[in-house]
Amino acid sequence: MLEITESLSVVNRWVDAFNQHQVSDLVALYTQNAELFDAGMKRKRRGSREIEAWFTRRFRMTPTITYTPHAQFVSEGQIAVQWTTRGRLERLLGQKWLARPFTVDGISVFCIENGLIQKQHGYYDHLSVVEQILPPLKWLLPFRL
Repeated sequence: MLEITESLSVVNRWVDAFNQHQVSDLVALYTQNAELFDAGMKRKRRGSREIEAWFTRRFRMTPTITYTPHAQFVSEGQIAVQWTTRGRLERLLGQKWLARPFTVDGISVFCIENGLIQKQHGYYDHLSVVEQILPPLKWLLPFRL
């Protein structure tokens, strides 16, 4: 039971650090060889350096982004968090006036080992975010069910 409590504490600290945009605090929660991946990434980020660069870029591009957890599901060594994230791109195509807000629901699965995040994968409808940021794409993209 203590391991579950510690793992939940790690995830809750991650949420706090994310919402405060504290990159160094976030990176400190990952193992040195951790893996980070979400639906908006072209590739997985591995290790502290790549994870730090990812969050630095994310917060620079979306300085108002927040992460609101709704539910947590616990199993051995894993915690899945159901969440909503909201934000606004700072600039789109270099133009501030093109920036649009977005809201998306998703789930992140955190694999915790020895009190640190070994792997984190996030799942959400990335196309929905793109459509919110670039509304004309709704008419240009193939029909979605």
